[in-house]
Amino acid sequence: MTTTYAGNAKVSRRIFLIGGAAAGSLLPAEEASARVKLSKAAVRFGAPSADGRDCRSCKLFVAPSSCMFVEGATEPNGFCWIWSRKTA
Repeated sequence: MTTTYAGNAKVSRRIFLIGGAAAGSLLPAEEASARVKLSKAAVRFGAPSADGRDCRSCKLFVAPSSCMFVEGATEPNGFCWIWSRKTA
């Protein structure tokens, strides 16, 4: 399947995807793995939920006081809306 773009150049979907993959591989590793962290206000960080969910039981929590997605120190007994159950 080919698609016509501006300038009447025809590019197949396969060539487009291969080009995108090749371009992505040129990014430095540290840029590719960089992750923007969210503020505590953005994730509504606060007291643990009524049903016992807190940072210690979240798979995003990194002991002793960090989170993969929230900037700054987080309290182990805190809770936010991106909480995700830690699997055993």
